[in-house]
Parts: sequence; C-alpha cells; structure tokens
Amino acid sequence: MANVRSMKDWITQNRYIFPLLAFVIPLVVRAIPEILMGPYIVGFDTMGFYVPNTLLWLHNGVNLGDFLAAAPLFYTIFMSIVAVGGSPVLVLKIIPPLLLGFLGLSMYAYAKRGLGWSPSKSAFVALLGSIYFVALRASWDQLREELGLVFFFVVLMLLINPKEKSWKRYAVLSFAMIAVALSHQLALVLMFGVIVFTAAYQLFHKEFISSIKLILVSLPATLYFFIVYLSGVLQSGFLNYSTNVGSPLATWTGFTSYQSMLISTGGLFLYCFVLILPLAMISIWQLRNLQLGSWLLLSLILILVPIAVSPYRWVLMLTYPLAFYATDTLSRLKSIKWKRYKLTAHRIAILYLVLSTAILSLGYIFMAPEQPFLYFNSEHFNSYAYQIPTSMLQNTISITDCQDTVNALQWFKNNENSSSLLLTHTVFYSWALLTRNECQVRNYGFDAPDTVAMVAAQEGYSQIYLIWWVNGQGWYGQPTLPSSFNEVYHSGKIAIYSYNMSL
Repeated sequence: MANVRSMKDWITQNRYIFPLLAFVIPLVVRAIPEILMGPYIVGFDTMGFYVPNTLLWLHNGVNLGDFLAAAPLFYTIFMSIVAVGGSPVLVLKIIPPLLLGFLGLSMYAYAKRGLGWSPSKSAFVALLGSIYFVALRASWDQLREELGLVFFFVVLMLLINPKEKSWKRYAVLSFAMIAVALSHQLALVLMFGVIVFTAAYQLFHKEFISSIKLILVSLPATLYFFIVYLSGVLQSGFLNYSTNVGSPLATWTGFTSYQSMLISTGGLFLYCFVLILPLAMISIWQLRNLQLGSWLLLSLILILVPIAVSPYRWVLMLTYPLAFYATDTLSRLKSIKWKRYKLTAHRIAILYLVLSTAILSLGYIFMAPEQPFLYFNSEHFNSYAYQIPTSMLQNTISITDCQDTVNALQWFKNNENSSSLLLTHTVFYSWALLTRNECQVRNYGFDAPDTVAMVAAQEGYSQIYLIWWVNGQGWYGQPTLPSSFNEVYHSGKIAIYSYNMSL
C-alpha cells in the first residue's frame, strides 16, 4: 500500500507525465509498423498518392488552383523537405508516428483545458482515441486528415473556453481554423458544422457579441472553403451508385445502389465500434457538450448523404467523439457501489477497454495481410477489407511483396531501351516513379490494361511491359491479366509481363 501511495504522490507532483504519455505512446505504437516494414512505406494513400503527387509536382510543377484544392498544408511540408534533399520514403516513415503523437497530445489538451477533465482522464481518452484500431487505420494513410484533426482539436479547445475573450485568443482561433482549412476537407466540414451549432447556441442564449466575433474570425476559412473546395463538390454532385456498375474501380470499392450503401455502411459502423459503443451510449445522453454532440450528429448525417466523399470516411471520423463518450462513462461508473473481489464496475470497464483495445490494435499492427488477426480476416469477421485493411503491414501491396516488386522493377531497368514502356496500375505507379523516369512509365489507373497497351503500341513503343502479380494471385479484384500479356519475369508473386501486339 505504501508503494501505491508513493506512486500516486509522485504522479500528483509530476503532472507533466500525462501529456507526455499522450504524445509518446501513440508515437511509439505507430512507429512499430514502420519499423516492421523496414525500408518500405506504410499506407495505401501514402504510397499510392502522396509519393507520386509529390514527385510529379516537384518535377513538372503544379497549377496553383489544383494545389490549393488538394488541402496543401501537408504537401507543402512534405514537398519542402523532399525539395531540399530529403528522401520521400524516409520522410513518410517519420511523419506518421509524429502526427499520431501530436493528435494524442491535442486530444489531451482539449480534454484537459476544454472539458476540464483530470490529467489521468484526459490521457486515457487521448490514448483510446489514438491507438484504438480504427484510429490506427486512419493513421495508416490518412495523414492530411490527421493533420487537420490536430488543428481541429485546438479549435475545439478555444471554442469551449469562453473565459478568455481577448483579441489574441480570437487571432489564434482564426489561424487554427485556417490551418484546418489548409489541412483537410473533411475536418473543415466538421469544423464548420461545430461553428454553426456554437454560433446558433450563442444567439439562442442572447450572447450576440460572442456569436458575431465567432462568425468574423471564421470568415477567412469560410471564404477558402467556398472558393476552393465547394465548387469541386458541387461539380461532382450527388452520387448515383447504380451508374458505377461495370467500372473496374466500382467493382472493388463501389455500391450498386443507395440502399446497399446504407446496409454496408451500417455494418461497417458496427464492425468498427461494437466494442466501445455500449460504453459510449451511456454518456451520449448525459455528457452535455455542444461541440462533441455536433461532431457526432454531423458525421451521422453526412454518412447518409451520397456526395463525392465515401461514407466510410465519415464512419472513421466517429472514432474520436465516441472515444470521449466512452471515457466519460468510466467516470460515471464510479458511482456504482457494487464490488466483488476488489473489482468495481469502474475497474472492470477500464480493464475491458484496455484489453480489447490492446488485443485488436496489436493484432492489427503485428500480423501480416495474408495471415491477419482473426478479427481482421476477410474470411471471418472483416467484410470491409477495402475500408479496414487486414493489416497495417502493407501499402499498396503486402509487406511480403515489397522486395519482389523492387526486384521486378530492377529487371525492367536492366532490359529496357529507348522504346520501352512500363504500364502500371495505380498501386504500382509510385513504385515505378521511385526508380524510373516518368517518361518510361504510364499509369493506367483502374482501366483495362490491354486497351492502354494498344494505344501505346500505336504511338510507336516496340516493347510494352506491365507489372502485376503472377496470374491467379492479383489483388484489387484482378486476379489475372488478359491473354495478350505474357509473363517474362517473376520474383515471388510479382511478375513483369510483355504485351503481345499480335493478339
């Protein structure tokens, strides 16, 4: 008992330990898959989009309007480091753990200073909201979104603390809003929703000056949203899922109807949150917090709206408010007097959350995609492998195929000539750009490769190659290639094919 008391005294005297844990533990956890992947990048979007976009923009330049529409803050940081000589691969292995660490710290700051929670309770929600497996999935490749959430929690902290109403506070609030706008579109939409609910609440309670000030400091971010982002959304319009049938991309990712989207998204919601939802539901009706309630309500509404953003992104966004509600429930369980074998309802709930989160998250981190942890196995529980990949140990391809991909691209390098062209699916495009000149690589996206190969042959290329898995082993709904492609080299499950122009 003396040791326990001395430990409590030490913690009380060293309160800095809690924000430190909120930063360090998520950072370390997110660094584990980076270490296990060795020299290879973690994350689909990380490898499939951040790498090629950065390399092409640095080499060819980029239209300012397109760059601004891409939520450019993360790209600006990344491109600046690469432009001065940083390795894009190394940078993209260092930034994700740091981002998750800062996200944990920002959640801690919001809970501590915004909600007035104790340091230990604030640290708990920071850890739950950053290393729960859904949060790890988001950190797997949604780096711009994470950056936006870091600033979003700063905005929430400033919104919920009305005591300090100096111009400095509003200036910081305005800059934080702009940072959200420059970081990610989804975080910006959520931020606007929270601001609208907050301003309406202030007007309802006749806090006219506070409401006007809030609207004024929101104007820069609002203008950016309407000028840069909203036009693109309006051009995309509402999705008609039935028109996507037959598209190679829709075969892998799409829905055949709005009803199928609702059923699938509802199933995904339960798959992601069934473990914490019972605890979160208790506080949803009792924790009177305008900002968290607005976040939850707006995300649920946006899941139902068939706009150009996939609904699964809004499902993942629910991780953070639900983590706050589940954590708040733990405090409420302290009032239950039941006790058995020194176990109270409060302690049992904490043990349940810690063990369930640790087991799923560690299984998600350490198991390979081909032999995933049971809960993430697509043959058992995980019917949402597109939204929740079976393991973190992959990017556009599995960790087991990374070295073989490097070997295949080296073979192409050794056998190419001035009239050679390598065709790549989106998942191999960035791999090729890291080793070959962009003029020798053509990305056919999710289209039919034989159609693109035919066009390339008409353009005068005498040797047309393609990189893909060996027949029968292909990912993304394409286990085999058309018969016009003949395998000429393979390393493990990755092969180089030659296009037969006579077929």
